[in-house]
Amino acid sequence: MSKYCTLLFIVSLCVGCFPTEKEEVVEPVTLPTINWEEGETSVEDAATEGEYRVKFETTAGDFVLLVHRDWAPLGAKRLHELVKSKFYDGVVFHQVNPGMIQFGISGDPEATKYWDKPIADEPVKESNYAAVVSFAKKGEDSRRTQICINLVQNSYMDGEGYSPLAEVESGWEVVKSINPEYGINASEEEIKERGNEYIFEKFPNMDYVIKATIVADESDAESAVDTQK
Repeated sequence: MSKYCTLLFIVSLCVGCFPTEKEEVVEPVTLPTINWEEGETSVEDAATEGEYRVKFETTAGDFVLLVHRDWAPLGAKRLHELVKSKFYDGVVFHQVNPGMIQFGISGDPEATKYWDKPIADEPVKESNYAAVVSFAKKGEDSRRTQICINLVQNSYMDGEGYSPLAEVESGWEVVKSINPEYGINASEEEIKERGNEYIFEKFPNMDYVIKATIVADESDAESAVDTQK
């Protein structure tokens, strides 16, 4: 056997000796099992007054919103209803830019259709400074399900009628770490039409909400970020 053939034989034996890199498998989002077509939601026992907290468990980590009903009563009521109905479970952060994060289109098109119910505008009582949360809107009385988390002072939004209803109470560093890779490239119309099928096909690394829940009290809110230490 020639030296050349011997070398080929040795190389062939060693091909399987070195591990090859495996592609990371993207786990699908588990959406809540709700018959949206028949309107079966779970909004009973929704709070009607005072402050409340919402814990968002996400692929980037956990954060908690402190919701002020006196800032925007209608907005606070709608957010409470959406969280109680599990609307935000599986929702992606589809717009992430240096000034703001926007999310709130369901991964289930039926859920998006069900909650296509605009609420009236409210007076702007607080300013859209960093860590403050408002419902997204396009025109008069157009708030539905999408919410914006301000990453910087966006006072221009005050004059456009964006009424703050909450603020990030804990997990601010988590919020700022949400993946900005895709910017504002995701099509809202495609998400509404195809849900998370479209997202995982085009934007596999997009962060999303695993679960959103109403937090009972302040001690529960603190535990939301303790798991990240």
